[in-house]
Amino acid sequence: MRSGFLNQDFIEWVRHAGRIIENHNGNSATIVHHNDADGICSAAILSRLCEHLSIKTELVCLEKVHPVIVDRIHSKYEGSIIIYTDLAGLAADMIDRVNADRCTVWIIDHHPARPVQKDNFFVLDSEILGISGDMFVSASTLNYLLAINVSDEMRKYAYLAVIGSVGDYHDRSGGVLGFDRFALGEAIDLGQVKVKIEGARERYHVNFFDEYADVVARRLTNLGTVGYGRKGYRLGIKACLEGFDEKTLSEAEKLEEIKTKKFEDAVEMLTNGGLNVEKYTQWFHLGDSFSPMGVKAVGEFCQNIKDAVFLKEDKYLLGFQNCPKYIPDLGEVDLSAVKVSGRMPTLLERKVFAGSVPGYDTLFPAASEMVGGVADATHKIAAASLIDRGKEKEFVRAIESLRESSAVTSVGGFAKLRV
Repeated sequence: MRSGFLNQDFIEWVRHAGRIIENHNGNSATIVHHNDADGICSAAILSRLCEHLSIKTELVCLEKVHPVIVDRIHSKYEGSIIIYTDLAGLAADMIDRVNADRCTVWIIDHHPARPVQKDNFFVLDSEILGISGDMFVSASTLNYLLAINVSDEMRKYAYLAVIGSVGDYHDRSGGVLGFDRFALGEAIDLGQVKVKIEGARERYHVNFFDEYADVVARRLTNLGTVGYGRKGYRLGIKACLEGFDEKTLSEAEKLEEIKTKKFEDAVEMLTNGGLNVEKYTQWFHLGDSFSPMGVKAVGEFCQNIKDAVFLKEDKYLLGFQNCPKYIPDLGEVDLSAVKVSGRMPTLLERKVFAGSVPGYDTLFPAASEMVGGVADATHKIAAASLIDRGKEKEFVRAIESLRESSAVTSVGGFAKLRV
């Protein structure tokens, strides 16, 4: 691996992880993945790696982890290896507790994580070694690095790491960086991707799709998010490996139209009294208005509007969306929860990266714990949690209180209050 500018400790850790999975003596695995472009590309890479290792796989697509959901998965697939990717890092201790040693568990994630030290539990997460999953490595890149340390044949999927990184907006500074840029370099060297400069920004043309990575990522996210209830993410994984057929392209276009209309209606709601403004936060509740879209949609919506003229540029943006009880790959679960997503205007993002105000990587885990929720995917400028219905205002008050006191510090990749 060309690694002169990369973190050597992390590379050695990835190589160690590759040896572990290569020597896995089971014949089946369950891949639990997120439903956006990065999660879908991650699942595609992992499924091909398992195929290479003659490990039979089943795929479960989740929007968020929760004890009830984790228990359903570990009961259904008891005795197998369960691999979580692009989610679950921060919920590792909860998953270990619910698992109760029924399964071997892997977590391959790029969000802040809680390490678990057990023989049957392995957490591969860049944040544990201080490498930002906000900027320098997507989940798909992390899975790509793992895969190529098992077999050079897996380099044929470098283009998926590029798409996943772009799907997670890791090119927002003008181009991808760090380990994401390493994967981009591999894809360029292999003739999979060409770089085009547009103003001060790079765009990546993916030859496999004859399309730009941002366009492909948007299609995949629409399939997985807007089409979550009808398992559109499966079409997305198939497209990652085989290309978009006419049926899948048509489905992606229809889903884009649904999303556009839902988003337009939501903007109208916010500009007509639906936005609540506090001292440090501005927030809204979508209820069931985004149904049948998945709850990842509230995060996408927040991302779309974070710099809108009707928002305050110095306040955290929080959006709530009711979670359905039905999970496509698992059936109905006993869950009464709300998804809360956080984004922030560009001005506030800059303050967070400058260290002058706390980021979501500390605020969300602490606030979630205060209301009994589960935070499993947090970055500095984007985050999400599941909380019980009815605790939305309590969550907002927790964020307000934490920001007011500035009494949050990041310790070992998760939040603790100073006392």
